[in-house]
Amino acid sequence: MQVNDELLAIPVDDPIRQRASNIVEPPVDPQLELLPTNLMDWEDFERLLLDLGRHELGLRSLSYFGKRGQAQKGLDVVGTNARGKSEGIQSKRYQKFAVANLDSAVEKYTQSTVPFTLVRLVVGVSAKVDDRAVVERKAVLNEQYNPLDIDIWDQPRISEMLRDEPEIVIKYFGPRAAERFCVPHVLVPVEIPSPDAVATADAVLLGPLISTDAQRLVNRASEIADDEPDAALALYQEVRSRLSGSGFPGHAAEFDDTVVALSIRTDQAETAIRPLMDALWAAEGKGDSLGVDRVGRRLRDLADLPEFGPTHNKVPRTPRLGAAFEIADFVSDQMHTPIPTRIEIPSAAIALADRVDRARAIVFTAERALGNDDLTWIVEHREQIESTATEVDVSDIELAVRLRLVIADATGEWADLVHTARTRMRRDLKALTIARFARYKLLQAAPADADSEWRDAIGEACLAQRHADAADWLYSQRFVATRYRGIAKDTWHPLAQALSDLPSRPKIVPTANDARERAFAAMHYDEPRVAAINLRRHLLDGIRSASFHDEREARRLLGEIYRTTDDLVLAAYYSIGSGDPKEARAIAAAFGDVYHDVTEWMTSPLSWVASSALQFATEQADLIPDKDLDAVVELALSAIDDVATGTRLDSPILSPQIYLSAYGLLAALAERLSERHARTLLDMLDDAVVVKEHHYRRTDESHVEIAAGIARAHNGELRDTAVEQLVGLYARGAHPFRASARNTLLRNLDQVRDRLQEMATNDHHEAGALLGYSDPGHVSPEAARAAAQRLSTPTTNGPSGFGTGTSAVNDSLLAAVLPVEQRIPCIEMLIANASSPWEPSSNRDSYLIAASNLIDHLDEEHRAQFFDTAINYAASPPPSQADAFNASMSNPLGAMRINDRSDSRPAAAFLAARLTASTLEKRVVRDAALRLIGVGSDDDYRVTTALQLVQSELGDSIGLLAQGSWTLRSLAAILWAESTDLPDDLGLALSQDRDVRVRRALATALAKAEHRHDANARDILLRDPRWSVRSILSSTAQLPD
Repeated sequence: MQVNDELLAIPVDDPIRQRASNIVEPPVDPQLELLPTNLMDWEDFERLLLDLGRHELGLRSLSYFGKRGQAQKGLDVVGTNARGKSEGIQSKRYQKFAVANLDSAVEKYTQSTVPFTLVRLVVGVSAKVDDRAVVERKAVLNEQYNPLDIDIWDQPRISEMLRDEPEIVIKYFGPRAAERFCVPHVLVPVEIPSPDAVATADAVLLGPLISTDAQRLVNRASEIADDEPDAALALYQEVRSRLSGSGFPGHAAEFDDTVVALSIRTDQAETAIRPLMDALWAAEGKGDSLGVDRVGRRLRDLADLPEFGPTHNKVPRTPRLGAAFEIADFVSDQMHTPIPTRIEIPSAAIALADRVDRARAIVFTAERALGNDDLTWIVEHREQIESTATEVDVSDIELAVRLRLVIADATGEWADLVHTARTRMRRDLKALTIARFARYKLLQAAPADADSEWRDAIGEACLAQRHADAADWLYSQRFVATRYRGIAKDTWHPLAQALSDLPSRPKIVPTANDARERAFAAMHYDEPRVAAINLRRHLLDGIRSASFHDEREARRLLGEIYRTTDDLVLAAYYSIGSGDPKEARAIAAAFGDVYHDVTEWMTSPLSWVASSALQFATEQADLIPDKDLDAVVELALSAIDDVATGTRLDSPILSPQIYLSAYGLLAALAERLSERHARTLLDMLDDAVVVKEHHYRRTDESHVEIAAGIARAHNGELRDTAVEQLVGLYARGAHPFRASARNTLLRNLDQVRDRLQEMATNDHHEAGALLGYSDPGHVSPEAARAAAQRLSTPTTNGPSGFGTGTSAVNDSLLAAVLPVEQRIPCIEMLIANASSPWEPSSNRDSYLIAASNLIDHLDEEHRAQFFDTAINYAASPPPSQADAFNASMSNPLGAMRINDRSDSRPAAAFLAARLTASTLEKRVVRDAALRLIGVGSDDDYRVTTALQLVQSELGDSIGLLAQGSWTLRSLAAILWAESTDLPDDLGLALSQDRDVRVRRALATALAKAEHRHDANARDILLRDPRWSVRSILSSTAQLPD
C-alpha cells in the first residue's frame, strides 16, 4: 500500500490548531481516574494528540504526512524531536482496538516510501486498549522493526500523561476536571491556571482570530461583502465583538475601516457610533492618543466630513455622527495639548450623545480641568457635572463617583460623599473616595488626617484586591511621614513592593501605565513636546488616583521640561508646586532680569510649596521692585513667625523648610531692609549668636549675610548691633564667611579689632589672617614667625599619599609683616611645594597665591628669579601625579568620583604679574595670561586679576576681553570707564550685559569716573532692573566694597 509521501506544514489557521469545539466535562467524581477521551469529538481528539506531541514528546516543526481528506479521520503528523529525529503520530477512532487495527496502523508507515525515518511511531486511541493480544503484538512489532519504537497512547496512557498538564486538561475537559483530575500525589500542589490564561496562551500561539473562532467569520464576510453588505457588516461586527471581548481591542480596531465602509454602504452609519465610541474611551483610558486619533478619523469618515481642515462650517451626514466626531476631536485635542489651557467644552455635541458617552465626556473634561488645577472651571460647570452624575448614578456608578470627586476637590464639600463611601459604596470606589479625601486633607496641610484616611483607603483597596492602588497610597503615606515627622525607618517601601508583587485587579481609575516611561524616553531623545504631553497625563493619573507621589513627581518633571522650552511662568508654577527648591532657583535664574511675582505661593500652608516660593524669591531678590519690598519682607517674617507658633507646619528635618528659606530670602534682602525690619530681624536672631561649643544653628549661613548686610546699609546703634552679631558668629566659625562679610568686619575694624586680636591669640587662624591683611601693625611677631615656620616646611604629600587643602594663604598674610630676608625662604619653599609632583593643582594654586602675598620690597635679584620661575611655570607647569590620579577618578560611571578641574597656571601668571617691574615684563605677563583664557574652573578669575595688574598694556585687547567670560567682561567694563578714548558703544553694550556682575563692575567704575558722568551707559545703569546695580550710582547709596 502506497501513501502520498508529501510533508505539508500545518498552517497556523488550520482547524487542527483551533480551540476545542466541545469541552467534554467528566461526570462528578471527587477523584477522576480516567479522562473521558472516548467521548470527545474526533477533531478535538486529533487536537489533543497534537498538543501531547508538543508537550510530551517535545516535537516541533509539525507537518502533515500526506494530504487530508474528508473521508479520512486519522491524523498522520510528523514532527522533529530535540535530537533532530523524526517522530510520527496516528490517531485511530475505535471504541475497540484489536491486533488488526495495530497492524494496519504500523503498515501505513512501514509499507510506504517516505523521505525520512521515524524513531518513534505513536498510535493514539481514544478508548481503553486492554486486549492482551494487542500488547503482545506491539512487542513483536517493536522487535521486528527495531530501532523503530512503536507505542500505543490509549485512554489510560493519555490520562496518565495529562495528570501533570492542567493547561491541556482545562482546554479539552474544563477547569472543574483539572481541579479534580490534576491532583498531585505529593504535598506540593500543581498550580491550575485559569481558563483565561489558557485562552490567552492559545491566542498567542494561534492568533486572536483563530483562538476566538473569528477567522471563519472574516472569511465568510469577505466572500459576501460585495453582494450582501448587510450580512457582511453583521459578521464583521461580531468579529470585533469577539476580539474586544477576549482582550484584543487592537486586533478588533483593524476592522474599523471595513465596518465604517459597510455602514455607509448600507445606510447604517449611526450603528457604528457605539463600538467606535467604546474604542475612543478605551484608548483614552490607556492614554493611547494614536488610538483616539484613529477613532476620530473613522468618525470623520462616517460623518462625511472633509479629511483635513476645520469642520465647524460643514454639515455632517447626521447630527449624531457629527456630535460623535466633535467629541472625539475634542478628546484628541486635549490629549495632544502640551500645556494647560482653558477648556471649552463642546456642550452641543455632548447634548446629542448617548447617556454613557455624555457622562464619559463630562468626566474626561472635568478631570482634565482638575489636572490643569483649574478649580474655577469646575465650580462654573458644577451644575452640569452634578446633573450628569445623577443621570448615571445607577447605570455607571464609577463615572458618577468620579464626577462627584471632582466637585469635592474643587469646592471642599466632602462630608456627604465621604459618608456615602463609608456606609454604602462599593469597596473599590470607597477606597478611591477615601484616598482622594486623604489627598485633599494633605493639600489643606492636615497631614495627620491625610495619613489616617490613606491608611483606611489602603485597607479597603487590599480587600478589593486593588494592590496596585494600595501600593501607590503607601508611597503617599511615606511622603506624609517623612515630610512632617521625619523618617527613622522606612516601613512603607518594602510593604509597597510586596503589594506590587501580588496579583492585582486593574487600578480603580484607568491609567496610562507607560506615560511616565514614555516621558522619560522623550526627555532622553530631546522631544520636549512629547515629554510634556505624557507628563501631563502622568500628573492627571496621579491626581485622580490619589497617588500623591506620582502627582508630585509629574509636577517636578513638568517644571524641568517647561524650563527647557522657555515656558518659564509654567515652569515656576509646577516646580514651586512640586516643592523642588533647586529647580525653582534654576527657573528664577532663567528669568534673567525679569521679575516674576510668587508672593501668592509664599503664604501656602504647604511647607514644600511655601519654602520653594521663598527660595525662588531669594534667587530674584535683587529684582524685587522697591514698591513691593516691604510686603515681601513682611511675608518672610510672617513665615518665620508662623512656623514658630505652629500656625504653619514645617518639616522637622528635610529640606526645603519654610523658616530656613525665609531667613535665606531676608539675607538676600539684608542691605535693602528698612530700619524697622532690620531691627526686628536682629532681635529675632539675637539668641542665635552664642551656642554650645562645637554646635551650630541651621540659620548661621543666613545670619552671617543678614548681619553683614544690615551693617553695610545702616549706621549708629543698628550698625553696631549688626557688627557685634557678625563678629560673634565669626568667633565661633559659624559658617565660612564670604568676602562681603569679611569686608564688613574690616570696614568696622575699630569696633572689632580687639575681638579679632583676642581670637588670633586663641589660634583663630582666620582672624589672624584677617588682621594680617587689614592691620599688619597689630600682628604679633610670634604669630608671624610661626606662620613663616609653617610656610618654610616642605610638603608632606608624596608617593605614599597626598591630600587636598593648605593653610598657606592665611599664613602668608601673617608672615607678610616679616622682613624681606625672612620672607624669601618662605617664597622659595612655596614655589618648591607648588612644583612637587605629588601636589594637586588646587594646592599648587594656594602655594602660588601665598607666594604672591610675600613679594613686597624684594631685591632685584630675587624678584627677577621668581618672575622667571613664575612665567616658566605658567607656560609649562611640572607634571602632577596627584592630578593624574584625580583625573583617573573622574569617570561619571565610577562608584567614587573626583571632579577637580583645577589648574594652577593662572595663579602662576598672577604671581608673575605681581613681580613685574618693566613694560616688557608686563607684556610678557599679558601674553601669558591671554593664552590661559578658558583654563581651569574659576571663570578666568585668576587670569583676569593677572591682567588687571598689567592693564596698561591691554589697550589693544579690550575687544577680546569684552567677548570673554564675565570676569574678563568686567575688566573690560572697568577699563572702558577709566579710559577717555574708548568708544561709547562699548560702554552701552556692557551696561546691558546679560550678567549682572559685569554691570555692577561697570557701575562701580563709573561711580568713580567723573569724566564719564554724562555717559549714556550711566543712565541705563540707573534704570537697571536690579537694585544692586542702580543703587551703586544712586546718590543715596553707599559704594560697595
